[in-house]
Amino acid sequence: MKINVPSLPLAANVCDQLLREVYRNDSWSMAHVVMNPGAYSLLHEHRVMDEVYAITRGSGELIVGSLSYEVRAGSVVHIPANIPHQFYNTGLTSLEHLVLAAPAFDPADVIVAEKQDTPHTTNVPVTFPQVVECFDGAKIIPYELPGIDLSFAFGWVINDPARHKAPHYHKRTSEFIFVVEGKGTVEIGDRSVPVEAGDWLEVPVGADHAIRNKEDQYMIALCICSPRFDMADVHY
Repeated sequence: MKINVPSLPLAANVCDQLLREVYRNDSWSMAHVVMNPGAYSLLHEHRVMDEVYAITRGSGELIVGSLSYEVRAGSVVHIPANIPHQFYNTGLTSLEHLVLAAPAFDPADVIVAEKQDTPHTTNVPVTFPQVVECFDGAKIIPYELPGIDLSFAFGWVINDPARHKAPHYHKRTSEFIFVVEGKGTVEIGDRSVPVEAGDWLEVPVGADHAIRNKEDQYMIALCICSPRFDMADVHY
C-alpha cells in the first residue's frame, strides 16, 4: 500500500514538532518529522527503545551523549537506548527526517531531562559511506547499523535504460521505500505504482519489484530493509 506522508494527520509529541506516524509493526515503527527553522527538540532519552534518525532534507546539529553530529540530507545516525539526545535545526529551511524506533515507539518510554542544557565535547563532521553501484542499477550510499536488524540506503534512481535491471524479490526481507525527491514508478508484481516526493511504500516478502525513473531529474529514495539486506536474499 502506498501512503502520501504529508497527507497523514499530525500526532501530538512532547517536543512539539510536526510529526506524523507512518508505519508500525511488532518490532519497529517509523515517524516522519519536520522541524521549522530555529526549532529544537527537548533533551530526552529512552530506557528501552533504540532510535535511528535518517535526515532527508535540510541540516542540523544532533547531540547524542557527549557527541555533536553535524548532519544533513543523507545522514543516518543510530541512537542506542539510555543515551540522552537532542536535535537542533541550524539551517534556514525546514529540517525533515525519519525517526525509526525499535522496538515500536512507546510514549511512556520518553524520559525528558530535568536540565535542558547539553554539554558536549566532540564535534563529529558530516561523513557519508562510499557511493556504490547497486545491483539494481541505482547508485546508493548504504548504512549498516550494529545491533539493529535493519539496513538503510539512500539511492539515486537514474533515467538510463542501460541501467534498468530485471525485477527481483526477497524470500525473507520486506522493503520499505520513502521518496525524498523526484518521481517515478515502483513495479510490484503486475502493478506499476506511480510515486513522488513524500510517498511511502511497502514491498512485501516474495513480491517482484523494481524502481523506475523516466524523468531527467534523479529520483532520490530511502530504502529500508527488514530484516537487514542480504545479497544472498536477492532472487529473480
